[in-house]
Amino acid sequence: MSENPTDSQPYKSYTNTLPTILSMNRYIILFIAFIFVFVSCDEKPSFIDFTYPEGNRKALVLSYDDGTIQDIELAQLFEKNNLVGTFNLNSKYLGVTRGWPQQNGDTIYQKYVPKDSLLIIYKNHEIAAHGALHKNFTGISSDEVLEEINTDLEILKSLTNREIISMAYPFGSTNDSVSRLIASTGIKNGRTVEDTYTFDFPKNYMMWHPTCHDSKVLDFLDPYLELNEQQLSVFYVWGHSWEFGNEKRWNNMVKFCETIGKSNDIWSVGHGQLTNYLLAIKNVQVDEQKITNPLDNQPIWINLSSGIKKLNPGESINLK
Repeated sequence: MSENPTDSQPYKSYTNTLPTILSMNRYIILFIAFIFVFVSCDEKPSFIDFTYPEGNRKALVLSYDDGTIQDIELAQLFEKNNLVGTFNLNSKYLGVTRGWPQQNGDTIYQKYVPKDSLLIIYKNHEIAAHGALHKNFTGISSDEVLEEINTDLEILKSLTNREIISMAYPFGSTNDSVSRLIASTGIKNGRTVEDTYTFDFPKNYMMWHPTCHDSKVLDFLDPYLELNEQQLSVFYVWGHSWEFGNEKRWNNMVKFCETIGKSNDIWSVGHGQLTNYLLAIKNVQVDEQKITNPLDNQPIWINLSSGIKKLNPGESINLK
């Protein structure tokens, strides 16, 4: 039987157009994918709240007073556990041994760290003021208060070439007039010794009451590790390194540092850096259409509906 050319024509036509159809389908799929990606990228997020760096919501401040020789071992403990300390120093006592009379008639002798060791001992930590001679600020005149703090700032800056913006009040003693006076020197925060037993922030950074003395840190360790709230918080610990002559107290502090140092959702930070960050948050401009970080501000982390975003100075994000 002879082959009929017309019998195979429909088959030949289909096989010739099949690659063309597949190619067109491929382009259609790519076009749809492109539109989807374009629309997704162009979708505006909504602002939820601010976070600490890397999206953390919890912070830890470790604040220690006086500048005695025991700071060396404490600073090393912090560093071993990737923690940052704030050390409040009495600059006029650096390098000397001083006797402190006690109410029971005894005298405690304290040896202070050498002047030329500050950038070695506190290399990875914040250096802060504590009054040049540790005078009680509520028991002296305004001029004497200014002399105490300005002398402290001058000496500490000359020894470290650092900007000093934090302090702890000697004996924890202060009031509204003293805090306002201290703020006039450029200091941005002032820590008291009035424990709050909370993880809240003060209304006035110059009257900053801590969470607790380090003798009670283990009481608040687990509650803070388990804290799962959306708002920012801070676990603020204070003390004196010379108090760790008590072995039980030292062992408790070691346990605390080793445990909290392993947490991956807590920002260990100096008091000054934390204060600067909180102040920078207040400078960020947020309205219904846009969130803007001013050019002269520092980087801020924000929580958007699309995820955590680092907002650099001068950057803006259009919102829903």
